[in-house]
Amino acid sequence: TIVKKGGTKSSVGEVVKVGPGRKAFNGVLMEMDVSVGDFIKFRDFASNVVKLDVKEAEAENVEFAVVRMTDILAKF
Repeated sequence: TIVKKGGTKSSVGEVVKVGPGRKAFNGVLMEMDVSVGDFIKFRDFASNVVKLDVKEAEAENVEFAVVRMTDILAKF
């Protein structure tokens, strides 16, 4: 999951949660190449934006972008 920066359709963000990865065709788990805290660049229009009212956050209606591992272009 990626935190979106500002109100624009950004394709850069910070990783705030990482899933276990996905299974390859042979059944082997392919682990994620990113970790929480990494900043990443992902394909334009590749994310599904989700708005949540996170009580721990300072702002309401925080937007998160859910991105597949295959849509990540770079991490920095």
